[in-house]
Amino acid sequence: MNLFDLAGHTAVVTGGNRGIGLGYARGLVKAGAAVAVWARDQATNEAAVAELSDIGEAAAFVCDVTDVDTIDDAMSRTTDRFGRIDSFFANAGTTGAAKFEELAISDWQHVVDVNLTGVFQTSQAAARQMIAQGTGGSIVATASIAGTIAIPQSAHYSATKGGVLQLVRAAAVRLARFEIRVNAISPGWIATEMSSAAQAHEKTNSMILDRTPLRRWGTPADFEGVAVFLASEASSYMTGSEIHIDGGLLAS
Repeated sequence: MNLFDLAGHTAVVTGGNRGIGLGYARGLVKAGAAVAVWARDQATNEAAVAELSDIGEAAAFVCDVTDVDTIDDAMSRTTDRFGRIDSFFANAGTTGAAKFEELAISDWQHVVDVNLTGVFQTSQAAARQMIAQGTGGSIVATASIAGTIAIPQSAHYSATKGGVLQLVRAAAVRLARFEIRVNAISPGWIATEMSSAAQAHEKTNSMILDRTPLRRWGTPADFEGVAVFLASEASSYMTGSEIHIDGGLLAS
């Protein structure tokens, strides 16, 4: 359908070299978009671009979402290569596990720096670029069901994802005047490298499957379609919203 055609569209995906981010990137490229992957590891970036280039146009730029200078450099390189950006997926993130009373301030700060400040800094850079272009756009942040339900072993992770949801709502209201839409995607339990320990732990894996109505882990492929939807004109009247990709967990 033309409604989902992203020909001539440029999308950026932070953390787009693996996991959910690579799932976003695959969907966007399949729909005709040119995709810029922003991530820290050059070798993983190159592997992702090799895969994506078999489908369509893609490039990667080294970026640390906690470092404003590398964000500015990645934006400059992206616009030099593609001329503009139309959608921006603030996806790069990290996690951690610790009992609340034992959580080290250094671990807390690292997760906040990546998951919350990193989303803010990269989304702000995207918003400034879209405002300068004057043609609107779409910003999408990866949140989590952990921003809604308690994850007692990851208080820092849960806190950042709740913060991302509020950041999305505030940015959506402010940026609407520029025709920039801002929405969140909240994954449930997704089989990626980040969740490998939970997948390998028999008791945890069983608990996750029991609590998820669809009785399976999500996969990066489950995020291809929602990325296309939020980048495309199909979601032109949608802003400040949260989409759950969780196999029905929050509904159960």
